[in-house]
Formats: sequence, C-alpha cells, structure tokens
Amino acid sequence: MKKLLFAVLALMLFPAAAQQFEEGVHYEVIAEQGTEEPIITEYFSFFCGACYRFEPIAQAMAEKYPEAFEKSHVSFINYKGQGMMMNQAWALAQRLNKEKEISAAIFQRNFAQGNMIGSKEDFEAIFATNGVEKEDFNKMINSFGVRGMANKMDREASNFGVNSTPTFIVNGKYKLIPQGFSESQNFADDFIAAAGYLLEK
Repeated sequence: MKKLLFAVLALMLFPAAAQQFEEGVHYEVIAEQGTEEPIITEYFSFFCGACYRFEPIAQAMAEKYPEAFEKSHVSFINYKGQGMMMNQAWALAQRLNKEKEISAAIFQRNFAQGNMIGSKEDFEAIFATNGVEKEDFNKMINSFGVRGMANKMDREASNFGVNSTPTFIVNGKYKLIPQGFSESQNFADDFIAAAGYLLEK
C-alpha cells in the first residue's frame, strides 16, 4: 500500500520526470524566433506512403491539440505531375471545411486501394463523392484564393527547409526527429507528448 501511495505521489509531484526530450535527439532547433501563437504543422503529401502510415498519429495529435494542429501539403512529391494540383485540392478541402472527408478518401484510394490519383478527372471524382459537383470543383480549384493557399504551403515548407515527409514543425522553431524515438516503448504517445512539450517551450 505504501509503495502504491508513493508511486502516485511521485507522478503528481514529478509528472515531467517520465518524459525527457533532448535537443539533437528528439528535436532540433531550426529558427531563433518562434511564432507568436502555438502551432504544430505537419508537412505531408498524399503521395507519401510514410505519411499514410503516420496518419493515425497525426489524427491523435490533432485531437490532443485541436487549437494548435494543422496539416500543410507539399508539392515536391510530384506523382504524374500532380503535386501542385494536390496542394490545390488540399487547399480547397480546407476552404470547404472538408479536410477529414477528403483526406480519408485520398489516402484510401492512393494506398488502401493502391490506385494513385494521377489526373484531373481523378480529383473531380474524389470531390464529387464528397458533395462537390464537377462544375463547382473546376470553378474553385483554380481560383485565386486556392492557388494562393497552395503556393503559400510550398513557400512555408521551403522556408523551414522541409525536404521529406512527414515533417512536424512546432511553433515555427522546432522540428521533431522521429528517429530519436526509435527506442521508445510507445512511439505514438511519446512523439505526441514531445510535440506538446515543444508547444509549451
């Protein structure tokens, strides 16, 4: 009984003791100045198998930090020349508040079904099954606002030196290092906890 009581007290008094995140191991500093508002950005691609496998962790992170988490698509994985179109598709999904539906549909098609999106018609079909008519899709996908958002995602990724996916940037200052968690007994929980640690740092 005494041992149990001591264990509970230790967790209450020293909650951070179980989580030790080290610079150069679990994260690296990529900028001197961070963002004014706390933010976790996942730079990803719908053409990236690692991003597909990482999606449950990204979703859990979004649920844990709903006010801070965002996903930003990058176009440098340019399958059949559709990298920028995929950026625009993601930007359009955000504008329409259909991120969850569109994300699930694209990842499902690209990896679960093994039928990679490779044409404008494929994008039209994805959006049509999620309530966006072909005519409306074609009107919006090349709009000034959507193209601007798509270019902004690439520009910010370039500014942060993102050259692989998925990459998680916290507060515009820290980049998580997935390899640093290779010996973790619970990779997902520790990776998400590290993002929260950096969010408050």
